[in-house]
Amino acid sequence: MKIKTLVLNPSQSQRRYLQLYDSICADILQGRMKKGDQLPSIRSAAKQLNVSRTTIENAYQRLLMEGLIVALPQRGYFVDAEEAQSELRCDIMNTGIEKQPDEEWIDLRSSSIDAEAFDTNVWLHYIKLVLQNHTWLTSYGDSQGEYLLRKTLQKYSYAMRGVLCKEDQIVIGANFQSLLYLICSLYQGKKVIGMEKSGFIQAEQVFHDCGFTIIYLEFDEEGIDISELSKHDLGMLYINSASSGIKKRALHSKRRKELLTYIQEHDVILLEDDHNGELRYQTKLRPAMQGFDRSDHIIYMRSFSKLLLPSIRMSFMVLNESMHQIYKRKKQNYHPSASKLEQLALAHYLMDGHMEKQIRQLRKRYEANSSLMMELLETHFSSFTYLLDETSLQILLYPRRSHDVTAYIEAAKDQRILVQRYGKEALALSFASLSATTLKEALLLLAEVWKVVE
Repeated sequence: MKIKTLVLNPSQSQRRYLQLYDSICADILQGRMKKGDQLPSIRSAAKQLNVSRTTIENAYQRLLMEGLIVALPQRGYFVDAEEAQSELRCDIMNTGIEKQPDEEWIDLRSSSIDAEAFDTNVWLHYIKLVLQNHTWLTSYGDSQGEYLLRKTLQKYSYAMRGVLCKEDQIVIGANFQSLLYLICSLYQGKKVIGMEKSGFIQAEQVFHDCGFTIIYLEFDEEGIDISELSKHDLGMLYINSASSGIKKRALHSKRRKELLTYIQEHDVILLEDDHNGELRYQTKLRPAMQGFDRSDHIIYMRSFSKLLLPSIRMSFMVLNESMHQIYKRKKQNYHPSASKLEQLALAHYLMDGHMEKQIRQLRKRYEANSSLMMELLETHFSSFTYLLDETSLQILLYPRRSHDVTAYIEAAKDQRILVQRYGKEALALSFASLSATTLKEALLLLAEVWKVVE
């Protein structure tokens, strides 16, 4: 059907092409104009409405851009909207953008930290410093990571964790998973990887996505059982050297030596996740394994999400030399994944010594919070056993009797408290995101509601 008459939606606040656009849009979405109907030509529409041809062209152009009409050569403009899409189009056009209200939940999960644990004013200073240097911001940056940050991380990692590397071995990414995907794409050996049975779901997902077979290895108090390794033909081994084994402690020197011997003799690549390795406040600080590797078999990995803010997405890895050579050949095919702005801000933050100060403050804060939580657990949670997972900033809670932990999670939700599962049989309560007052309030409330579950 040919549409002969168009109308303008009268509005003093809108330009005329928008008035025409609104009018045609409403007719299409409300079904008055159907798919296949032909609109007047630009010339006839301009004459009919007594407006310029530019006004009609602008209105039609916007309708074309949104897919509501189509222009057919030598024929004209036709309605092209499917009826099935009209409801969604109306919803998009008519729904305003509203900020979601902040709900008052107490969050005991490990996905956040207390805002007071990080001086945002200091970080803002370095963000402004970078923004003021326009030459830093006019390119994508280095796909490997900014040289200034890589050089700074080289010095920081050696001073704080004993990591030995050249700055050219460091690769910076937006998060841990993006770096793992890169490792899997570079790796050319057997696609079989060993991990502790408790696992790390985000890492596991990467390995599954990349076609690896995951072998879940038994572990004892010191970490992965060395006798287990000989049962499997592994290509890679994933270790959290800062929180390993039943006791969730840094790997003991004897077990480290055994692992170093194993990876050398069996030509296995070890991925060392040094999660918050320098953030120890209850137990002895141990250096990273990477600094003791003489056989070029360890890839070292780190994230700053809990030392700074989880919203500042910054991780890095140190490639062993053989993987580094493979990466260099492919480097030009990758784009940077971490914000250049935040990389440069972090470089200056590290160079001026703020990270060391931040870590000292966090150690005091988390020692106090973990001690308070364990005191409350000891007094009010007699039906549970617990274990401090120090560098993960959480306590693992195990029901003494066999019980589905889902019931505890749901009972907590009823009180607007968020807790998370750890494996199949435990709960993880983080002490990173709450003040001491709120932490005590939450634990006392959980003690009451969980009595009902039991």
